[in-house]
Amino acid sequence: MSNGVTYLHSHSVIERDLKFPKHIVLVDKEYEHLFKDKNTKDFRYEDKNYIKVNILDFVHAGGFFRNFSS
Repeated sequence: MSNGVTYLHSHSVIERDLKFPKHIVLVDKEYEHLFKDKNTKDFRYEDKNYIKVNILDFVHAGGFFRNFSS
């Protein structure tokens, strides 16, 4: 979880730095349950676990776009 944030959010700084495709959002692994019927992929970066999610699935789940780097 980023800086005590307890809502579904993205990690735009990591996405940008690693040149993710624009249709992929990086989400904390703990929110995986919100995407159980969706196509996700596990991702680990700097000893933290994330999942890669399609941007439309992220928006439909009520996610917030944030400029988090961790």
